[in-house]
Amino acid sequence: MAKSLFIVLSLAVIASATDDKTDRATLKGIKSMCVVVEVADQAHSKLSKEELQTEIEGKLKQAGIAVDKNGTACLYLNVRVLQAIGRQAIRRKEKPIPLYAIDLRLEFLQTVALTRDPAAKTYAPTWSTANMATVASDDLSKADLEITTSLVNQFITAHKSVNSQ
Repeated sequence: MAKSLFIVLSLAVIASATDDKTDRATLKGIKSMCVVVEVADQAHSKLSKEELQTEIEGKLKQAGIAVDKNGTACLYLNVRVLQAIGRQAIRRKEKPIPLYAIDLRLEFLQTVALTRDPAAKTYAPTWSTANMATVASDDLSKADLEITTSLVNQFITAHKSVNSQ
């Protein structure tokens, strides 16, 4: 099996925020944000949530976007890692193949109010992007970091598109 098997697939997102013009407009006026990282299966992820959080915060600061640990608007990264298991391996109770599916989703969450009842407020994603990849186990941490960086760069581009520096 090739060591650097790395296929990036776009993940279709249904009934949620995306990176379109309307969703980018919800980023206007945002000066600072908190960063929250959740790694669903820390045992399989070679990068810790702390490392990913540090990477995201560094990218935001580099782009001139303030990070506020107590902020109510947050950039949220969710990472899910799943080891691939071949059908033959299951039948023969063999060792799983060294291949993983990783699903990364980056969302910007903030307080929103209903137009029909402005007093009714909730916390919801108003912008998002995602990526899913199939990665060899040796490349898992590198792929996690590269995809995270790509998603954060997409957010920074979206943020800058509606906020003049």
